[in-house]
Amino acid sequence: MNEMIFQVPRATGTHGDVLLAVGLADVLQGATDEPVYLRARGALYEVVARLPEDWPQRLPTDAGYQYLRPKASAAVPPSVSADRVLDYEVERARFNEWRKLQQATKGKPADPALQEQLEQLKPRGDWRHWQVLNTLQGDDNTNKVFVALAELSPAQARTLIARGLEALYAGRPSGVTWKVSSVQLFAPNAAKGYARLKPDSTDRNDKTKEAWVDPFAEWLRYRGYFLVTCPYFTGSKGEGIRILTPQPADIAVRSLQTVVGELRRAAVYGAEPKLDALAVLALARALIRHSELYARVGAADEQVEELFALFGRTPASIISGVAITQYVSLGQARAVAQVGELALPDWFPMQTPEDARTWLAILEEHRRVLASLRDDRSDEIGLLIDYRRFLQRRGRAALDALLEFMGAYGAFVLRAREQRRRVAQFTTEHFRVLVRGMMGEYLKILDDPGFQAVAAAVRNATVSAQALKAQGRTDYREIRYDLLPEIRRRRSLPDGHAFMETICEFIASYNYENARRREMKIWAPRNVTTEELRAFAALVEAHSAPLVGALLAAYGSCREPREPEPSGTDTEPAAGEPDTDAADGTQGE
Repeated sequence: MNEMIFQVPRATGTHGDVLLAVGLADVLQGATDEPVYLRARGALYEVVARLPEDWPQRLPTDAGYQYLRPKASAAVPPSVSADRVLDYEVERARFNEWRKLQQATKGKPADPALQEQLEQLKPRGDWRHWQVLNTLQGDDNTNKVFVALAELSPAQARTLIARGLEALYAGRPSGVTWKVSSVQLFAPNAAKGYARLKPDSTDRNDKTKEAWVDPFAEWLRYRGYFLVTCPYFTGSKGEGIRILTPQPADIAVRSLQTVVGELRRAAVYGAEPKLDALAVLALARALIRHSELYARVGAADEQVEELFALFGRTPASIISGVAITQYVSLGQARAVAQVGELALPDWFPMQTPEDARTWLAILEEHRRVLASLRDDRSDEIGLLIDYRRFLQRRGRAALDALLEFMGAYGAFVLRAREQRRRVAQFTTEHFRVLVRGMMGEYLKILDDPGFQAVAAAVRNATVSAQALKAQGRTDYREIRYDLLPEIRRRRSLPDGHAFMETICEFIASYNYENARRREMKIWAPRNVTTEELRAFAALVEAHSAPLVGALLAAYGSCREPREPEPSGTDTEPAAGEPDTDAADGTQGE
């Protein structure tokens, strides 16, 4: 075996770099029985393969995907066998029939015959990929390469591919002459245009940019597109296209395919910030469920393949993040509107099977919170954007963003329950775990007796009182709807005096109400003592009002594990967000 390390520069900063690395790894995997690994090394992706001496003779000779026939009237070249053709109009008609039947049976009692018909009409798992390929006009290029390879004998194809790989390994052009162009689906930066003056006779059709296109590298991107991307239609009519692409950190290409498959099947839906966040959480969950640590705690009836060693690591050490590309409709065409990246959780390393269980519980708690938020309301989509900011950062910056989100979410919980909505809450137990893992020094603040006493008072006067009211109890105390917003507002004012004034006024009224309840023979929690209030003031003096106030708003709005969450919490959508085949206006998968 010879170990070869291919280097793929992350030159564009888009998902196109990932597609090239994954497509390359997939081709190499066809030539060896050993796992081919993808590893991030600074500004490069390394594709590491242990190849046998006869690896050129073992290379795959097919394109790695099907030939797309966009219309019934389009001719298929004789070199393309019928079993390798995907007839777009036939598949679309089948999908439309499935969707229509699905809508007709929604909310009705299950009918075995209709369920069987639905199962027969169910669209293929990669149907959305073909929709996007057709909509963004990438099929002309994929078909050209498909035909070029199909017209070669297996020996000729292997020789051509081997030469292309050797050129890529050496860092020189492949010399392949397939007539393909750069398409923004596979290389989003292709839509950037020209850095030339208008008087220089720039023409959008002059093909100048094609001088930088290597057809062999483009073909690898085509393979990678079908293997690693997760496309979604967005917008009320599905006019937008959003492509999420996991970014490998240290993972075998076949293992990457497995977790991407789980992400494609996961309940990921909604407008952009919600969709992005749910996808990241689902991907982290899939990685943990395929770890050796989870294998020790998983249910006995689960059939989950063990792929990763997570001892001493986090999900981010396997897949670092998710590249995001948004395409928007311009009427007759679509253009790249956003290129971004979200980080996979890097909260704390896992050392034991119990750590894996805790990770999954926290991910589920966050998923339920996100599912509680509606993305058709401006204040709630603002919360979703705040949570996505948390996923865009690491370390202290990430925790600070989470504190900001949790404080605002606590105020939202009060409003939502007043409107008789049943929404999920964070728990103090899991919040402490995150603080310990992400910024351990914050625990000194959380564990301080003064902070604990004031946080308990905030909780009793806000979310706990609201929960009692939601449960139909009549002994709930006065609900301070203004408290959490006031804490968040005044903590950011200069010198901390205004913040402490708010806390002191609240504690005075809180202790007074406790005394009044005791006089009326109604249970009341213990008062906040003078010593505890002094200790809290000392924390503010030592650590600043913005930090202590953020922790108080977040921690004080969490639910204690011993407190039951209101039954029937609304954490699931009534139905998945509509996707649309923008090519013809019919709803997508």
